[in-house]
Amino acid sequence: MDFTMKSISNTLGIVIIAFSFIAASAYVFLFDEGYCPEIEEMKEANIQLVGDSLFGSDADGCASIAGFMSLKLELRVTDHAIPGATVIGEDGIPSQYVSGEWEWTIVDGGGNDAMAYCSEGDDEECDEKLDEIITDDNKGLIPDLINEVKDDGSKVLILGYYNVPEGSEFEDLILEIEILNDRYKEYAEVNDDVYFISLKDIMSPEETPDYYSDDLVHPSEEGHKVIGEHIADFITANN
Repeated sequence: MDFTMKSISNTLGIVIIAFSFIAASAYVFLFDEGYCPEIEEMKEANIQLVGDSLFGSDADGCASIAGFMSLKLELRVTDHAIPGATVIGEDGIPSQYVSGEWEWTIVDGGGNDAMAYCSEGDDEECDEKLDEIITDDNKGLIPDLINEVKDDGSKVLILGYYNVPEGSEFEDLILEIEILNDRYKEYAEVNDDVYFISLKDIMSPEETPDYYSDDLVHPSEEGHKVIGEHIADFITANN
């Protein structure tokens, strides 16, 4: 009898502890909203983001690039970027763009395409896909997107990718990423109301390792903050 009661008591203790842990986790999930409530109360900015997971669109507590831009500008930035998005494809980054009276459209993309088409050693296919995104004479899906954006009266800011740390799954794609960065920069230099920021000027594995998340691909929360505030300052200076 004593053994049975002790067993029941121990079992109940384990159940209660487990329930308490689950309840506490649920509380954190439901109520730790981070910056979201403050941002949701802001007036909407005429700024939208389109691109991939660099923007951190799925970051907890709105600790994304759009979130930190909003906090810096004190205006709510619209984020249409989708983690894992490619430029190429029916549901590619150009399809994220929502036509409207935007003052600024922030664009990134091409990294996931490089991973899809340039990591298997097929140089011919890789070159074709990079050209489909943007050629060295300023044609392709990204220029087509930017022309659409500019037709709506929006300025455009293209983000160039940063270097990734050693051990990153993108480490072997540095050359392809640099080709895209160079083409984006050259495109911005010859087109009015199109600007380019190289994120390599903001973060690097050697000088700012804390700006990278543990996956060695995406920015950390600190990285998102620095990038978001830098973009916000750039927009303010170029309005």
